[in-house]
Amino acid sequence: MGLSNTDRVYGFVTKALHWLMFLMILTVIPLGLVAAGMAQDLRNPDIASTGADFTRTFLLFSLHKTLGLAIFLTALMRILWAATQSRPGLLNPDRPVGAFAARTVHWLLYSSLLLVPLTGWLTHAATSGFAPIWWPFGQSLPFVPKDDALAATLAGVHMVMQRVMMLSIALHIIGTLKHHFVDRDATLRRMLPGGRDIPAPPKQSQTQAQLHGPILVALALWATALAIGVGLGFIAP
Repeated sequence: MGLSNTDRVYGFVTKALHWLMFLMILTVIPLGLVAAGMAQDLRNPDIASTGADFTRTFLLFSLHKTLGLAIFLTALMRILWAATQSRPGLLNPDRPVGAFAARTVHWLLYSSLLLVPLTGWLTHAATSGFAPIWWPFGQSLPFVPKDDALAATLAGVHMVMQRVMMLSIALHIIGTLKHHFVDRDATLRRMLPGGRDIPAPPKQSQTQAQLHGPILVALALWATALAIGVGLGFIAP
């Protein structure tokens, strides 16, 4: 298996970054959900909390934030690498609706791998003294003031974008399993180790609408998510 993609399979670098991000996302999402639940308990006056409860909550949030930043940097690497690579052709180009949906989900997924950790990082930078990121470059960001109202708005955006990412991941997994078990094609095997017996994809012929339409749909969905997130941030207690 070579380092670079071919017209049949993804190369070693693409596969390694894909599965590394999969493992990190599989870890960071439950970490964030558990930490958020623990933070809610700490704010609940009906629940008695100890110093150990605060310490555990801060620890989980720090781990969540640090891993989120690692995902952001890894996503940058993956996107920069993908920009230099060809992409294996669709195995079912004769199904335009399915191809359109798959491309839309891919655009949502790629962008969410940047936007979700970025909004989390911005939220952290706007928040004063809470669960530091474990790295040596400080906790602040240029042009991001410490401001509770700004932090609440950014937290609302982060939460909604996180839900979009989770939905995108679920749709991506469902689509992959459909290809593997229903269509019985090589879509999943192209991202697994090996891939020597992967057939060549059929001739590709996409219209401009098929190529650029998914981008526009993804942008519209992100604009909706941004509006909802900002609204939730404004009404947050």
